[in-house]
Amino acid sequence: MRPQAFLPLMIGSALWAQAPSPDPGPSFIAAPIRINLDPIFKSVEELAPKVPPGIETWTPLPSPPGAVYRFNLYREPFNFRVSGSHIFLHTIAHYWLEVGLKAGSFVKGVGSCGLGKEGYRRVLLGTRADLSLTPTWGLDLKVQLDDPAALSPCAITFLNYDISDRVTVGMKENLLKATVAMEQQVRDSAMLRQKAEAMWTQAQQPLALTEGVWLSLNPERIRITPWTVEGRVLILTPELQVRPVITLGDQPLNQTRPLPPLESSLLPIPPGFRVRVQADLPFEHATAQLRRQIQGKRFDTDKGSFEVLDASVRGQHGKAILDLQLKGKITGRLTLQGHPTFDPSTGTLQILDLDYTLESRSWITQFGEWLYRTTLKKTLQEKANWFMDQSLKDVKTLAQQGLNRTLAPGLSISGTLGDMTLGQPTVLTDRFRVEASISGLVEVNVDAAGVLGTAGSSLQPMDSGSAPRAAPLNFSQAPGRRFRFKCSAHRWMRNSRGSATCTGCRGKPRS
Repeated sequence: MRPQAFLPLMIGSALWAQAPSPDPGPSFIAAPIRINLDPIFKSVEELAPKVPPGIETWTPLPSPPGAVYRFNLYREPFNFRVSGSHIFLHTIAHYWLEVGLKAGSFVKGVGSCGLGKEGYRRVLLGTRADLSLTPTWGLDLKVQLDDPAALSPCAITFLNYDISDRVTVGMKENLLKATVAMEQQVRDSAMLRQKAEAMWTQAQQPLALTEGVWLSLNPERIRITPWTVEGRVLILTPELQVRPVITLGDQPLNQTRPLPPLESSLLPIPPGFRVRVQADLPFEHATAQLRRQIQGKRFDTDKGSFEVLDASVRGQHGKAILDLQLKGKITGRLTLQGHPTFDPSTGTLQILDLDYTLESRSWITQFGEWLYRTTLKKTLQEKANWFMDQSLKDVKTLAQQGLNRTLAPGLSISGTLGDMTLGQPTVLTDRFRVEASISGLVEVNVDAAGVLGTAGSSLQPMDSGSAPRAAPLNFSQAPGRRFRFKCSAHRWMRNSRGSATCTGCRGKPRS
């Protein structure tokens, strides 16, 4: 008759996992946090006026005496580029400039740039910013403005110097204010730390794989690897260092620890997830099963019969020891020994090379070697197969199922487990232990929506000044056409781009 699985749970579990000896090292779980940078880009776009203050207003120049200038300017939408943790933004500003000599309230124009057939002059405005993480899981942004670069300088001959910077100074100041506000928006965001705390807290909670089977990750530390970029999405990848174990029975106790300070890793941390599983079979449980299989069994020989009164299992010097108490033709204690091994196809712990100990051999020789010819040893070899309540293969299946789930709102775990590697059973002081290792890749997915807030949600557009703002003129309905405007400056302005600005425009655009 096939022996029945009998192994009761030892303290609630017959199969339980803990870090093996020697220590195989930690496992690592990637937890990418994808931060969409669009909110801060939109804030800059909204906060930096497209037209600076003071346009078309005669303003004194330092020399020569009576020299004044006025201009009109508009900027294109900002262009943003992300490289690693560096953010670059630039725009091209289009402008015209006129210089005059003022006498009383009368101004006589003496030179201009960007008017008439020349077309608007252009200047490149830009800034760069470095995004970083603080040890307390805060975001930090440091911005540095670039000097304006004239793509088509404006040099008035009689002045003998370039006055392009006079035109761009207002736009540069507004750009600086917008980027400073962007810095504050990033620093005020506490969402990233909240996401990290939620991830760390959940990693400390045992995961129920099925009823009575638990996976504990046991996080130890957390490090950040080099950042990567996908378009306008910045990807931060904290790596959790864990020592995962599987337990059976009641839910394991966990000690909640606060989120540790952030550590940085200069190189990517090699991914790898290893779950160590140890199947423990106490000697008392193995003894109970062996007794069910052989206790009271009668053996008939040509020399007479004997019966097995009792049987027990123990371990010594790395071997399994079977003690038998016999009664009948032979009465006394007989001991056999062998090496334990685990058969993954049947999920049983078996005894190889089962044979009599030297002490028993001496006793058999004195009593009669006919005992060697009995089926006792063969019967014991067949019956000394101990079944686990739950096979290691079942544990792997449960672990795979449990690794793909939602942990909390905005937080999920996913992974794939590979092959299971079995070790040889070991003999401890009170039990046999079968050790296995399941390897794979595991990732914690963090929804970072709202880390940087909503563009413009906490910031107000800046006032460009008391001077009249230029009214945007949109030519999107006729792309590529050239238009001319009659403006309050009584100057014709031409623009072949999709939009332009002027103040006090009268009449309609005409081609």
